[in-house]
Amino acid sequence: MSKKSKMANIELKISQEPDSPMMKLIEQTGIKGIVPDVVKAIMSPLINLIAHRDGDDAGSAFNKSITLIAASDPKNQLELMLATQLAMTHITLGKSARLLDQNYKDVQTINSLGNLYTKLSRLGIDQINTLERMKGKGQQ
Repeated sequence: MSKKSKMANIELKISQEPDSPMMKLIEQTGIKGIVPDVVKAIMSPLINLIAHRDGDDAGSAFNKSITLIAASDPKNQLELMLATQLAMTHITLGKSARLLDQNYKDVQTINSLGNLYTKLSRLGIDQINTLERMKGKGQQ
């Protein structure tokens, strides 16, 4: 019997109060001209992933998403998209590690999950390097 996947229904009302997490993220990125709904659209896959993984409601998943993205300190829309992808890679990497731990007796599964974990790790490193280059920190 397999579990059916259920994705979170993102029905968030974006507060445009200056102290709201969304407005703080928009201010941090320096993209004040962007509509909060666009930021929400960029973040939706991450919010769904967190809500699905943790069983959180959309609001809690949204707050976790803001925290993960803010850690990358995005300064424009492109960096915001990359930071969101990096956060998704990080969440998926953690899930693959848990799956690897749960299936340690099956060699074929270990090989498959180990390959996935390795690829996700490399992807995360590539995303970090790309983000650093975009910020001008990766140049010699």
